[in-house]
Amino acid sequence: MKGKYGLLGFIIVFISLFFLKGKWQLYKVEREGAIITMQIKKLPKNCGFTKGKYYADFSNQGTVYNKRIPVGFCGKHKVGDNIEMKYLEGEESILFPNEKVKGDFIAIGIFILVGLVSIIFGIFNKKSK
Repeated sequence: MKGKYGLLGFIIVFISLFFLKGKWQLYKVEREGAIITMQIKKLPKNCGFTKGKYYADFSNQGTVYNKRIPVGFCGKHKVGDNIEMKYLEGEESILFPNEKVKGDFIAIGIFILVGLVSIIFGIFNKKSK
């Protein structure tokens, strides 16, 4: 590959494919998972004032799942509450019942497209002297 554009494109495509693999597991849960009741095992002390990354632990049949939760979740729920979650046996990820991952696939697809365009541009770009 000629030039830095080709290398940059290759890096973008490689990283995008890495994220695609993780999102594929979530898509399987979304598509094939069943809604079951899980118990909240752990909540952050506070998750209602600022936008941030907050995580909670949910358990099902002795297995604990760590899941990112939205702002304000802690104000509506407490440790020990039962909550419905989408679950697929054999997968490490869970989803909220109405959670969708289609937007993530679109974003990853755009990054892959940008990476491929960069690779093509890097290959066919002739340096003028």
